[in-house]
Amino acid sequence: MKKKMLLVFAHPDDESFNCGGTIRKYVDAGWVVDLVCFTRGGAGNYGPYEETVDLKAIRSRELEDAAQILGISSVVCFDYDDGKLSEITPGQLEEKLYRILLQYEPDVVITFEPRGVTNHPDHKKLSLSTTYAFQKYAKRQARGETLGGRDPRRAFMKAIPPSQKEEPKLYYTCLPETVVEYLQAQKVLPDESFGKLLAGVPDKAVTTCIDISSYTETKVKAIAKHRTQIADAERFLSIDTQPLMYKEYFILRMQGEQEIFMGKNDEVREEL
Repeated sequence: MKKKMLLVFAHPDDESFNCGGTIRKYVDAGWVVDLVCFTRGGAGNYGPYEETVDLKAIRSRELEDAAQILGISSVVCFDYDDGKLSEITPGQLEEKLYRILLQYEPDVVITFEPRGVTNHPDHKKLSLSTTYAFQKYAKRQARGETLGGRDPRRAFMKAIPPSQKEEPKLYYTCLPETVVEYLQAQKVLPDESFGKLLAGVPDKAVTTCIDISSYTETKVKAIAKHRTQIADAERFLSIDTQPLMYKEYFILRMQGEQEIFMGKNDEVREEL
């Protein structure tokens, strides 16, 4: 049975910029990767298009095109208001995500780190919502239950030592402090974003570094499909030494029901 990865992001282009190389690498390794995007990017830039066009429709098509390049099996794109996810009634997104997790039954879930990588309120909301939904999902998985009730094939899971269990994992995509500082010095990233200082996560908190050097061209092609975001793309690709074209960074937040807290002496993984 193929392993499954579920991506939970806020806007079209989040998948390509944050982890495009990792996605394609795992697809080529035989994984099934699905994507849930909660807005159609209606508050974003128009790029080369006139402001009279249907931006949400264009960005939805861009997302589908990028997903095809990355090998994503399915894209679910909801139509929540771009920039207003944080205003949604508490529990609404969490319950929707929980049901999605039960439907897809992923081995790995990837979303934003708590500060949203760029301080974007939508990103931060989804980080919290996905974490909460994952906790419920992991607990149900541990009991061997699915949408249809108890799964007899999983009834034996509790008897298996924790070290041998294939427990689902929750990862946060992130930017290490040293990478952010370098990109700010190169004028690729701003010093502030959404009214706050833009800072990466402490390097010691990064648990997983994926080598995507063989997928640099694929990531560029996926990013290029988001034509409306051409200004961001050009800035992102403006330097030959762009580290995010060769490595992508993650924090392992949960493994099954276990919360993961990393320290400076913990080993950085090279795979999810």
